[in-house]
Amino acid sequence: MIGTEFRTPDRQPDKNTAKAVIHACQDRKLLLLTCGPWDNTIRWIPPLIVTKDQIDQALDIFTESMQEVIQNVST
Repeated sequence: MIGTEFRTPDRQPDKNTAKAVIHACQDRKLLLLTCGPWDNTIRWIPPLIVTKDQIDQALDIFTESMQEVIQNVST
């Protein structure tokens, strides 16, 4: 399992951004979940039979989703 934690610039847990990224990923057919005491960490739990191409595709989707969320916050 790998976690991607989200925090605000002042280092507070950022649940809202984590949830926004999750929803943007779901729109692109990538299912991820949040976890942690503040629900601000996205957890990655791929199956043991995952291929490199599938990991690359998931990371591409995650990157696109992050860019969308950042762009929406900036405007």
